[in-house]
Amino acid sequence: MIKTSSQTYRCPAVWTNRAKDKLRELNLEERSFFSLEESFKVYIEKYPQEEDRPLSAALFLDNKENSRMAEKSGGLVIVMHVVVEKDRLVVTNVTARAAHTPVWTNWRRPLWITFDERIRSVPAGLLSFIHEMPVAQESSAYVKKRIASWEGYLKIEERQADIPDMTSRYSGLTFNSDFSRVTIKGCQLKENDWKSLKDLSVRIKGFKQDIGKVLKVNAAARTMEVELHGHMAERARQQQFDVSQKEVVFSNFAALSQVKRLRQGFKHLEQGLAANRDLERILFEDKPPVRTLKKLAAPVLHNRLNEFQKEAVMGAMAAEDLYVIQGPPGTGKTTVISEICLQNARAGLRTLVASQSNLAVDNALGRLLANKDIRILRVGRTESIEEEGKKFIEENIGQYWKDHTLKEVSAQFEARKKREAEIESEWAANERKYEQLQPELKRIEAAVEAKKHAEKIAAEGQAFIGRQKKHLNAAKQEQQEAQKQLQNLEEALLSLNASIEKDEQFLRTQPDSAAIQTEWEALQTRIHKLRHVIACDELEAEMNEKRQQADQAASECEQQAVMNKQLDALIKKAASVKRVDGLKWIILEHNLERTPRALYLIDRLDDIRQKMNQLAKLKAYNDQLNRAISYVEQLLGRLGTPQGSSSYTADEIDRFLDALRQELKQHPKMDPRRLAVYLEGLYDRRQFIWRKAKRLKSADELKRTAVELFPLFQQEMIELIRQKQKVIQTSHQRLLKSLEKQKEELALLQNRHNKMRESYEPIPNAKATLQQLEEQMLFLQKKKEAYEQVKKRAAVNRKKQAKQAASLPEVKKTITQIETQLDQLRDLIRRKEEELAPLHDILAAQPEQEHENMLKQLASLSFTRESLKQEKQKLPLFQSIQQKWLTMLGEASDHDLDEIRKLYVKHANVIGTTCVASARKDFIDSYPVFDVVIIDEVSKATPPELLLPMLKGKKIILVGDHHQLPPLLGNDTLEETLQELAEGNDEFEGKAELKKLLKESLFERLFKNLPKSNKTMLAIQYRMHKDIMETITPFYEQENDRLQCGLVDSDSERDHMLESPLVQRNNHLIWLDMPNEPAFFEERMKGGKSLYNSAELREIGALLKELDEAAAEAKRAGRMKEDEFKSIGVISFYGEQVKRLDRLIQQELRLRHVTIRTGTVDRFQGMEMDVILLSMVRNHHNKQDDIGFAKDYRRLNVALSRARELLILVGSTKMFTERPKQADTKKMYKHVLAAVNRQNGLRTLAEVKQYV
Repeated sequence: MIKTSSQTYRCPAVWTNRAKDKLRELNLEERSFFSLEESFKVYIEKYPQEEDRPLSAALFLDNKENSRMAEKSGGLVIVMHVVVEKDRLVVTNVTARAAHTPVWTNWRRPLWITFDERIRSVPAGLLSFIHEMPVAQESSAYVKKRIASWEGYLKIEERQADIPDMTSRYSGLTFNSDFSRVTIKGCQLKENDWKSLKDLSVRIKGFKQDIGKVLKVNAAARTMEVELHGHMAERARQQQFDVSQKEVVFSNFAALSQVKRLRQGFKHLEQGLAANRDLERILFEDKPPVRTLKKLAAPVLHNRLNEFQKEAVMGAMAAEDLYVIQGPPGTGKTTVISEICLQNARAGLRTLVASQSNLAVDNALGRLLANKDIRILRVGRTESIEEEGKKFIEENIGQYWKDHTLKEVSAQFEARKKREAEIESEWAANERKYEQLQPELKRIEAAVEAKKHAEKIAAEGQAFIGRQKKHLNAAKQEQQEAQKQLQNLEEALLSLNASIEKDEQFLRTQPDSAAIQTEWEALQTRIHKLRHVIACDELEAEMNEKRQQADQAASECEQQAVMNKQLDALIKKAASVKRVDGLKWIILEHNLERTPRALYLIDRLDDIRQKMNQLAKLKAYNDQLNRAISYVEQLLGRLGTPQGSSSYTADEIDRFLDALRQELKQHPKMDPRRLAVYLEGLYDRRQFIWRKAKRLKSADELKRTAVELFPLFQQEMIELIRQKQKVIQTSHQRLLKSLEKQKEELALLQNRHNKMRESYEPIPNAKATLQQLEEQMLFLQKKKEAYEQVKKRAAVNRKKQAKQAASLPEVKKTITQIETQLDQLRDLIRRKEEELAPLHDILAAQPEQEHENMLKQLASLSFTRESLKQEKQKLPLFQSIQQKWLTMLGEASDHDLDEIRKLYVKHANVIGTTCVASARKDFIDSYPVFDVVIIDEVSKATPPELLLPMLKGKKIILVGDHHQLPPLLGNDTLEETLQELAEGNDEFEGKAELKKLLKESLFERLFKNLPKSNKTMLAIQYRMHKDIMETITPFYEQENDRLQCGLVDSDSERDHMLESPLVQRNNHLIWLDMPNEPAFFEERMKGGKSLYNSAELREIGALLKELDEAAAEAKRAGRMKEDEFKSIGVISFYGEQVKRLDRLIQQELRLRHVTIRTGTVDRFQGMEMDVILLSMVRNHHNKQDDIGFAKDYRRLNVALSRARELLILVGSTKMFTERPKQADTKKMYKHVLAAVNRQNGLRTLAEVKQYV
C-alpha cells in the first residue's frame, strides 16, 4: 500500500527572496498566500539527498482540493520547492504547472499541511514521513533503466512507420457490389512508391477523414484496392462520394500516432503514473511482488463454469493487484472474462477490457451484451469495430438503450394486461388448498404432542438406566480392582516364600560373621608388617637421592669457583688490550652481552676506521690522478682546471685510469682532441676527490677521537665482565647454602632409617604381596556385608509373609460382595429397558418434519395470497407507469437520446477498446483509472502495447497462452524481423530483447514466476474434436493440469457431416503425405525470401473441390441445411504460399457450398473454423537446411488448434519427422503422426490418385 497521511501537520515556513519574486510573478502575495486555505492538500515529492546538505522536497498543491488557491492562481498547479529543516520549511523557489498536470504519482505522497508561523518546529511525524518516502528521481531512473530493454519494439515500429505522405492524381473509382471496397484506377506514383502502399491510410481530396486503407496493389495496372471504413461505405451506397478533384493522399499517420502513444506509455511509467504502484516491479522483477489474495464469499455465478473456470474467476476477484489466466485453445477464455466483468459490475467496479485487436475486444465483450447489470461502452474508431459491438459505441448507445428498453417494457405491459384474471384464479386455488391442509395439520400436531410425551417418559427412563449403568460400571471397576488385589497378594506370597527359602539356604551354606572376622584380623597383622618393610626401603631410596643431589651441588660450587678465577684473568687481559679488534674478539669468545653503550662505542670506532680508510683511499687516488694529469699535460699542454660537479665511484675512477693507460700504450701518439677529453675527465675526477676529502675530518682529528673512545670502550668491557662475575658469585653463595641444608636433611633421614632398621625383617616382593593381601581383605569385607544383608532381608520377608497371609481372606470376601451387587444392578436395568420398549415406534416417527413442512406450505400459501393481493392493488399503477414509459420512449427526441447517451456513458461499467487506443488523449481524460483492467490475447501484443492499458489498472488480469505465438511486428513474425535485421548487418539495439522474447514472452515469465494463488490454467477445451486435441496435448504437459476435452460426445457435437473418397464421417484428423522427392520439393520466390510449394497447391485445390462436393452431398442427404456453409480455413507457415492459395481460390476454383478464409498461421491465431487445411510447404534434401519457422512448437500449436471438426495436414511426413536437426522438433511431429495413425488418418498420394 502507498503510505498516506490523513493527519494534518502544522509547521512554520519562511520564503526566500527568490521564492517571493517567483510568487509575485504568479500574481500571488507571500503575506496572504498561507491564509488562502485553512489547510493545504499537498503531494510531496522527495529530492535526492546530497551529503552534508539538508533534506529537500517539492510540495505540489492540489488545484482541486485547494479551491481558493486554485481560483487565485487561475487553476494552475503551484509547486513549492522547500528545504526541510528541523525548525521550519524554507521555501527556496515557486513554480507553476498546467492545470491538467497530475499532482499524484507513485513517487509522491499526499497529506494536509497547515502553515503556522507560531509553531516552533517541524513535527517529528512529518520529518519521519518525508524521510521514509522514496526518492522520485531514483525511482524514475530505475524504471527508465529497466524499460530501456523494450526500446527495440518502438525502433522497429518507427522504422516501419517512417514513410512520407504520397499524393497522386487518379483517373477513376470502381466500387464492389456491397460498397465495402473501392478500386482506385490510374494512379500516378513512382515505381518504388508502389511497394510501400499496402496498409496505408487513404484520403481523397475533398474528404476530411480517411476513407479506408490499401488492401491490394497492382503496380502494372496502376490500380489499388481499398477497404472502406464502415461510414464511408455507407456514404458510397448513398452516392455521396465527391470525386471531382481526382487527387488521393496515402499516409502512414495512424502508425506514427501509434508509436507516439507507445512512447508516451514509457514516459508515464517513468513518471510513476501507473494506477498500480508496483507495476514496474511486476513487469521487470524475476519474482513479481503480489499481495496476498483477500478472502471472499463464493459469488453467484451467471455462466455455467467448469472447475478451472471457477478457480480463475474466484482468483481474479480475490487478487489485489495481478492475476494471470492461461487459456489454451478453445478453453473458454471469453466465458471467464464475461463472468469476471459481471462480478465486477455487481461489486460496483469499473472494468476495462482491452486487447491488441478490435476483433478480440468484440469477441471478449460478445457474451456480455444481454446482461442487465452490465453497461458496455465500446470505444474506438467506428470503422474498425465489429458489427455486434457498434451498437455500443458512444454515438449509437442512446438509440440502442431506447430500443432495448422499449422492447422490454412493451413485453411486460402486454403481459400485465392478462394478469388481472390470472390473479383471481390463483387466489381461489390458494384458498382451496389452504382449507384442504387444515385437517392434516391437526393430525400432525396430535402426533407431535404424543411424541413429546413419549420423549419425556423415555428421557426419565434413560436417565434412570444411565444412573444404574454408572453404578454398574463403578461396581465392575471395584470388582476388577479387588480381583487384581487378590492376584497381587497371591503372587507376592509366592515370591516371598521363594526369596525366604533362597536366603535361608545361603545362610546355612556360608561361614558366619565371627569366622570371617578372625580371618580378616590375621590378614591385617601381615599387612602391617609388609607396610613397615616397604616404608624402610623407600626411606633408604630417598637418602640415596639426597646424597646424589648434594654431590651435584658440591660439583657446581667447584665449577663456579674456577669460573670466577677465569673472569679475574679476563679482566686483566681486557685491561691490557691495546686494539679495538682485541676487545671485539673477547666479546665473541666469551659470548658477552652487548649493552646499548657498548654498541654505541663500537659503532663510533667502526665509523672512524671507515673514514680513515676513505681518506687513505682518496689520497691514493689523488696521487694517481696528479701523476696522470702531469703526464697528459706534458703531452698536450696545460689547460684550465674545470670546476666540475660530477659524482664518481671508486670502481669508475679505476676503470677510467685503466682505459687511459691502455689507450696510451696502444696509441702513443694519440689525437690531441682525444687527449683533451681524457685530461678534462682527469680534472673532473680530481676535483671530485678534493670535494669529498674536504667533507671528511682530518686523519689526526679522527685518531684523537679514536684515542678518546677506546678507553671508554675498554672500561665498558671490563664492567661487563665484572657484572657477569657478580652473577656467578651470587649463584655460588646460593649453592653453598643449599648444600648445607641438604646435608642437614640427610642426617635426619639417616636417624629415622637407623630406628626403623631395628625392627626390620626383609621380605622379598613385599609390594606385590601387600597388594594380594589387600585384595583378600576387600573380598572378606564384602563377604561379611553380604552375609549380614541376606540375614536382615530374610527377617523382613518373614514379617511381610505373615501380614499378607492374614489379609488374603478379607479380599476374597470383598469380591463376593461386589458380585452380588452387580447381579442386582443388571436386573434393575433389564426391567427398566422392558418398560421403555413400547415407546420406540412413537419416537422413531418424524411428525416434527411433517409439521414444519406443513407450516412452510401454509406460510407459502399465505405469502402468495398477500403477494397476489398487493399485485392486484399495484397492477393499475404499474400499467400506468409502463404506459407513460412507452409513450416517452416512443416519442423520444434527439435531445432525449443525447441525454440518455450522456447518462449511459457516465455510468458505463465495462469499457472495451484496443491496447493502443487506451492511450488516446480523449480516452485518458475520460477514463484515467480503472478498478480492473482485463487484457485478452496477451500473447499477441508486444510489451509496449500491453503497458498502455496496464498503466490504468489498480488490478490487472492478463489472459493469454504462452504456448501460442508471440506478437507480429507490423506484417512480419518475430523470426522474419530478426532475420531481416541480421541480413541488414546493423547494430540494432533491440535485437537482444526480441531474441529473448522468442524464448520467453512477458506473459510466460509472469505465469512461471507468480505464486500458484495468482494464476490458473483453463484445462478443459470445448472447441475441437478430441482426436484433434490429442495433437496439442504434449504442449501443455509441463503445466500442473493436463489438457482435457470438455465435449460430452465429440463425434456428435463435432460431426462435420462430410462424406468423400478421402474424408469419412469418423475422420477428424488426416495427414496427406507428400513424397520427399524433387517433384514435390519447395521453391523460393524470385527476388524474395518466402517459400511456396506448387505440388501442395495442386493437392489443396483438389481437396477443396472434394470438400465442396461433399458439402453439396450432405445438403442433399439432409445432414446440412440448404443455406448452411461449411467454413474452411486454408493456412500455411509461409506468406508466399498464402498469396498463391488466394490466387488459386479466387481465379480457378468455383466453390458454392463452403466459405474460405486464408492466412498465415501467425495471422490465424485467435480464429477458428469448422475445417482447417494446413499447407506445410517445406520439402527438400538439403542436409544443411531445416524446416524453418515450422520448428517453433508454438506455431505448430496454433496451426493444429484452429479446427473444430476436421483438420487436414498437407506435407511430407518424412521431411517433418526425420529431417529436422533438433530432436525435440522430430519428437513433436512424430507425436502428430502417431496421433494421425491411431485415427487411421494417414493418406498417401497414391491413394488420392486412385480415387481420381
